[in-house]
Amino acid sequence: MSLKLAGDGDGMNALRVLRGTAWGCLAVIAILSLLPAEEMVRTGLSGHIEHAIAYAAASVIVLLAYGKHGLVRVAAGLILYAGVLEFLQRFSPGRHSGVDDFLASSTGVLIGIAALMSWRSLQQRRASGVSRSRS
Repeated sequence: MSLKLAGDGDGMNALRVLRGTAWGCLAVIAILSLLPAEEMVRTGLSGHIEHAIAYAAASVIVLLAYGKHGLVRVAAGLILYAGVLEFLQRFSPGRHSGVDDFLASSTGVLIGIAALMSWRSLQQRRASGVSRSRS
């Protein structure tokens, strides 16, 4: 998939913005994951749902930005990142790490990747349907 900004012939500016956004997402996840318990920000959803949503969204953005590095590599990197952050919560006042939270984050990565792959597949089918109908 090619992202282009107005006046950007090769899409490099769009890729830079996307990569900056990806790193921003990862930074926000780290900050929110490592805040002391008394400063935690909650949405009202269960913590597992919050983990899954955050990692699903991040995985879509990171895959769009760095997908050329390979789907498995991006997924493994994000799952490893979730594990490291979960472990580091042990050192944040009032926080604890849990396998269940790690699994929720990892599931979010897989959901995000599956959603992006499904969307891309749908786009390709639509494009091939349009080109066939014009023939």
